[in-house]
Amino acid sequence: MSEAPESRDAGRPAQAPMPAPAFPTRHGHWPGWLALLLALVALALAIAVWVNFSRTQERQFTRQNTELQAVNQRLDALSQAAALKSQLDSEQNSTRQALKTFSDQLDSMGAALTDLRRRSERGRDAWIKAEAATLLLAANDQVELNADPALASKALAAADERLKLLSDPSLIPVRQLIAKEEAALRAVPQADITGMAVTLTSLMDSAGKFPLKRVAPEKYTPGAAALLAAGKQARPTLWQRFKAGLDRLGRDIFTVHHRNQPLEPLLAPEQDYFLRQNLELRLAAARAALLQRDSAAFQSSAQLARTWLETYFNPQDASVKSAIQALAQMQGQQLNPPLPDISASLTLLRRLEPPRASAP
Repeated sequence: MSEAPESRDAGRPAQAPMPAPAFPTRHGHWPGWLALLLALVALALAIAVWVNFSRTQERQFTRQNTELQAVNQRLDALSQAAALKSQLDSEQNSTRQALKTFSDQLDSMGAALTDLRRRSERGRDAWIKAEAATLLLAANDQVELNADPALASKALAAADERLKLLSDPSLIPVRQLIAKEEAALRAVPQADITGMAVTLTSLMDSAGKFPLKRVAPEKYTPGAAALLAAGKQARPTLWQRFKAGLDRLGRDIFTVHHRNQPLEPLLAPEQDYFLRQNLELRLAAARAALLQRDSAAFQSSAQLARTWLETYFNPQDASVKSAIQALAQMQGQQLNPPLPDISASLTLLRRLEPPRASAP
């Protein structure tokens, strides 16, 4: 601390030191203890300075240590932040890679879904076309096998409803052909099968009430017996009995037919039941053939029933006359009219969509 003034006065000329003041002493030895006192003061000052310096150094060391600890903590935090940032970067890269993989999987799934939807739509279209082809085939079977234009028309309408679900312009010609075939089936004359069957059932129920044309007497009285019944009381002579026997023999051997008169068979009363049962059976056969649309069998059974009505029953009776007219009217109906060809639509549809081995 005393070296600073010396450094400032280094460039000046040296001056002679001033003499120390002389202090009077009692015994002439007081400067020694004064020097000792001064030394003690200097030592105390030095100790105080050293203690102050030590405390200052300690405070500086403590502050530096605190600052160093703070710096270390900051470095640790920065290191941890750097490690965390590295970890976050790694996780971000992993997440980015996972997102890229997930995006690729989504794209793949989207492509697969699109392909599946396309396949599903193609399968749905093929299924609908197969259903329409089946309905058209059923319509052709109803025309060719069952001769039923009504069911065939319904099958054509159902096939057109199925094709209507598809937005395929190539199917327009098929639907046009279906419309033409439906119109051709509607133009076919339809016999009232149900009404005719009901009429035949009513005639069967009335067969037991129709009056017969002629009934033979329960007992036949020959000519001799008729004479006796007429009031002849005399016993016939031998010649008369011989002549009556010849007449009976001639009637039993020979039969005379008058061809210029209609045949009018005579029936005994006990044959009435069988005649009516036979008529009812003929009418039942005609009804069965009608329901089966067997035109030949129906015409044959209906004609036989008419013949029986005209032959054995009274044609002048209103019920018999009405039955004969009803049978004649039914015979005029055409049970199996010629049906149009409706295979064009099926052929065109099969050409557009070839049949597959199995449904999709």
